Amino acid sequence: MKHGISSQRRLLVAVSISVVLLVAVTPVALASSNEQPVPRLVLQITVDQLRADMVERVFDRLGPGGFRLLYEQGAVYATAHHGHAATETIVGHTTLATGADPSVHGMVGNIWLDRETGLLAYNIED
Repeated sequence: MKHGISSQRRLLVAVSISVVLLVAVTPVALASSNEQPVPRLVLQITVDQLRADMVERVFDRLGPGGFRLLYEQGAVYATAHHGHAATETIVGHTTLATGADPSVHGMVGNIWLDRETGLLAYNIED
């Protein structure tokens, strides 16, 4: 294998995806019939380099769908922070999706050294 991720990394990604799915499905299973309906699906949209204030600056010019719909009917975290300094794509997206820090979820950079092969591996290569 020229480039690749270890079986531990694959397991970690699978566990992360499972956690996200579990978080999305569990509230539905726990909701009682006389409570307000709980969403059946949680959709996370992460846009690199898009700060909350950028959308707010043009909010009055947004149409009824798209970002306006997301802002009005979704959860918006205008001052959310997470405790890691690495700002590479995989680090932030995995932290947002799992709620875990990079030291826990294992995605510490977009590219890392595969110690078995001595080659650089991209985070999503298989």
